[in-house]
Amino acid sequence: MIRDAKRHMLQAPARAAGETEDRCDAASGGQDASSDEHDGNRIGALSHELAAVKGVLDVTLNNVEQGIMMIDADHYVRLYNKKFVDLLEIPKKVLTDPLHFQQIIEFQWSIGEFGGVSEDIASWIRSGGIFKSPPVYERRRPNGTVLEVRTTMLEDGGAVRTFSDVTDRCKKEEALKRAELEYRSLFENAVVGIYRSTVDGRQLRANPALVQLNGYASEDEMLVNVNDIGREWYVDPKRRDQFLDEMRSKGRVTDFVSEVYRHKTREKIWVSETAWCVRSEDGKPVVFEGTVLDASARMHSEAKIAFMAHHDMLTGLPNRAYLTQRIESALCDIRSSGRFAVHYLDLDRFKEINDTLGHAAGDTLLRLAGRRLKKCVRASDIVARLGGDEFAVIQLDVHDDAEAEELAARMVRSLSTPYRIGSHYANVGASVGIAIAPGDGHDVQALIKNADIALYEAKAGGRRTHRRFHASMEAGLQERRQIEVDLRGALARREFIVEFQPVISLASGETEGFEALIRWQRPERGQVAPSVFIPIAEEIGIIESIGEWVLREAARQVACLPGTPFVAVNLSPFQFRSRGIVKTIMSAIAAAGLPPSRLVLEITENVLLRDDKSTRDALNHLRQLGAKIALDDFGAGHSSLHYLSKFKFDKFKIDRSFIAAFENDRAASAVVRAVIHMGRDLGVSVVAEGVETQKQLDGLKALGCHAAQGFFLAEPRAIDDWIATMETTNDEPAAPLNSRSEGEANRRRFGERRATPS
Repeated sequence: MIRDAKRHMLQAPARAAGETEDRCDAASGGQDASSDEHDGNRIGALSHELAAVKGVLDVTLNNVEQGIMMIDADHYVRLYNKKFVDLLEIPKKVLTDPLHFQQIIEFQWSIGEFGGVSEDIASWIRSGGIFKSPPVYERRRPNGTVLEVRTTMLEDGGAVRTFSDVTDRCKKEEALKRAELEYRSLFENAVVGIYRSTVDGRQLRANPALVQLNGYASEDEMLVNVNDIGREWYVDPKRRDQFLDEMRSKGRVTDFVSEVYRHKTREKIWVSETAWCVRSEDGKPVVFEGTVLDASARMHSEAKIAFMAHHDMLTGLPNRAYLTQRIESALCDIRSSGRFAVHYLDLDRFKEINDTLGHAAGDTLLRLAGRRLKKCVRASDIVARLGGDEFAVIQLDVHDDAEAEELAARMVRSLSTPYRIGSHYANVGASVGIAIAPGDGHDVQALIKNADIALYEAKAGGRRTHRRFHASMEAGLQERRQIEVDLRGALARREFIVEFQPVISLASGETEGFEALIRWQRPERGQVAPSVFIPIAEEIGIIESIGEWVLREAARQVACLPGTPFVAVNLSPFQFRSRGIVKTIMSAIAAAGLPPSRLVLEITENVLLRDDKSTRDALNHLRQLGAKIALDDFGAGHSSLHYLSKFKFDKFKIDRSFIAAFENDRAASAVVRAVIHMGRDLGVSVVAEGVETQKQLDGLKALGCHAAQGFFLAEPRAIDDWIATMETTNDEPAAPLNSRSEGEANRRRFGERRATPS
């Protein structure tokens, strides 16, 4: 492999031998044959020595890691080793003797060794650029190998070039550069703050996320301004001490949550810090490194979750769990805090608001009710929403029963004031049950249970009122629950009956029609008042089926009466939830053979609260078919006038509460007078309910009221009684109702007996 090396190395000994011979000739003037033999031996020894040197050189050159090539001043390759051939992948056919450097260049050019270089570089290579090369440079071969090329110029004009494979080193350097770039990218682009600081709290490095978190524009600006993390960053300076204690004991902290300041703006935020200690070789802390994450959203979420665990999301009031905890706490401290009251409340007829105006309106009503309750109590008291329309109040430091009942009465008044919801007014009331600790219970469950029992008693007493718990109420609650059980099967057992109360013309004294009234005869328990079981039927969801049964029975029975009296049937707001209400009504009167003109449908303003298209369409459709629509309990609500422009009514029925106060109350008298005049102006018949005295009757007649009904005129009776009465009196002239005697005559005419309403 080492081509001309032998030739070059032999030249030196030959010259040395010639010089010796010349010196000998000059000295002796000639030598004999023995002298020639001696010189020959000497030359042989030198040749042997030269071969040995060449062998050593050959072994040395072919075992070094670098490829070596030497060229002379004429660009002929005088020396190269095996590594040179292997690294440059030069085939044997190129390695001629003599070998010109240009042959190697041409071969490399032919196989694309220098593909892609610029024209200037290409010209330099073709011209044998070895003599203009920098001392050291790197080039990448097409096969991916990276060679470090070193060139040393010789004094005789030649040059020596070495080739070292530095591919692995370059890969490591490139990997290191990539790692550095990735680290810098992570450092600069991470959304998490990254820092390095001295152990005493001086900031050394901060990435852009941490800089921004602290309100600065650049790292330099932040590093200049942050001098002491513990003093300048933590809202609670003790938190820095806790951080250092944990770092000393564990060498790191994980998810260390603290409230801190944005360093520049001083805004308070929450952060989560994970940090570790970097130590020197001898184990001493050198710096702290770590990450900082903005934990404000997390802390707010956790606070919200904690709030949700103890508060009602709709109203923001404490919930049942929180109420229970506070009652338990109050019971534990009762020796020092004294007596306290638990008020259990619910809204009367709230379900009707949900069913008529919709759940969004119901939610608004609940929020408004919660605000009103907060205004009724002291700051030390607790108002909670338990679910649905149920609320509770803990009234602390109650000195006597009267104080608790005064608060209950105040809450009833506040909650019973009409609510403005959008364009509507919702008229609901409230009932309150009161239990006072410790007398009414020594534990949470007993207090809540007894307050609930008192609440049921308040609702059974007519609603919009309050009741204080007494032990005797438990029997009443059991009765109420038994009513609920019995009521569910009453329709199937045919325990309901319908009675009819006449509606009498005040001008002629004639019976114009009858109002159908449901009665419930409980086996072995007697009759249950509608005011007791109707609200329960509404609460347990069976009022629709009961209402449909009343409608069918009333139509069927009145169709048997002589003449053409109408039948008035009350429709619950719950019945209007059904999209098939018109079909149900028309089916009932068709089955009974009752003309639509003889049907009066009595509705309260609660039916109209929703004011939606389906309700309007149903009412208009029924009127078009011939049925009459009466607005019941007119004047008792707070939005009746609002609907007069939206719905066409055939009758107004004045609420019995105004008729009861008509004789002695100027305000009630004014309301009655206004309704009668309004009816006359609108062409709507006005019927007075609950007439109980002659004076009421005379006053109504004098005001021009069209018709009346009530126990003074006739009590509700079975239809068979009215059939018999009407048949026997059909030919008698009606007595005008203008005196007590005439009223008595009229009652005799209908076979009336005075009775207490049931």
